[in-house]
Amino acid sequence: MKRILITGITGFLGANLVRYLGDHEKIMIFGHSRRPEAAAGLFGEKKVKMLPELSKEVIGGQGIDIIIHLAGIAHDLSGKYTEEDYFKVNHEKTAMLYDEFLQSGAKAFVFVSSVKAVIDQTDRVIDETFTPSPKSAYGKSKLLAEQYLTGRRQEGKRLFILRPAMIHGPGNKGNLNLLYKFVAKGLPWPLGAFNNRRSFLSVDNCSYVMEKIIAGNLPEGTYMLADTKALSTNELIRLIGEETGKKVRIMKFPRFLITGAAAVGSLLRLPVNRDMLAKLTGDMVVSNEKLLLNLGQSLPLDAEAGLRKTIRSFNE
Repeated sequence: MKRILITGITGFLGANLVRYLGDHEKIMIFGHSRRPEAAAGLFGEKKVKMLPELSKEVIGGQGIDIIIHLAGIAHDLSGKYTEEDYFKVNHEKTAMLYDEFLQSGAKAFVFVSSVKAVIDQTDRVIDETFTPSPKSAYGKSKLLAEQYLTGRRQEGKRLFILRPAMIHGPGNKGNLNLLYKFVAKGLPWPLGAFNNRRSFLSVDNCSYVMEKIIAGNLPEGTYMLADTKALSTNELIRLIGEETGKKVRIMKFPRFLITGAAAVGSLLRLPVNRDMLAKLTGDMVVSNEKLLLNLGQSLPLDAEAGLRKTIRSFNE
């Protein structure tokens, strides 16, 4: 029986990971969250034991084998968080937990970082050899946490650093959900002139990788996580149209008009701004070759199947 601790367990990824692993006969799940009261209603009959603190004494006392650290502040474009918030939560609190891990009996630490720890946007394919140069506070805070962990590695303690592309699945509240609502209203898509390529990661594929780590079937190290195929936003819009039964109209307004409007939006601090445009039209292709090589097999869901599953969940 493997005893795993999931921090941030009531968040999007944590809740989906419990759903994926909750019925596994050889896994016992412990959790920690800033919202412990939400756990009982969220997981229903799932057997998750919530821990009030994350000290080495508690970790050791519960016989935790593996810590999966999901807790953190996600990349946010609304300006809700300050730079200090990102560094305090994503870097400092990760470092504190890792120090407790090193002094406990747990044997493996899984840190879910982000592709943003490498770079915010690029037209090059990103892999593990890419030299990190993040620009956002979110990306910098994740990279600092990575560097702290790798700088304090100890023999007998396995460390996994996972850099996922944009994760999607049931309960997703990000850009994919916004695109779904846009298409569902029958509105024409105005950004057809941008023919970008982006990588995505199904939450089921992400959970599958976690399962392999728990089972000891993946060597320790740093891994980029992504579905195998990259898609354009235009292709994604068409997929949403097919799943919703809506006729999709993709319009190709001149790019200079769109970028100009986004620049004005940035100056006026409007929701439609340069950052939002970059997320919708920029390139971010992530290679999963190292992951697949070490797994020795492909991921369970291909990119389109995973996206279709997520899109259908929005209407449930």
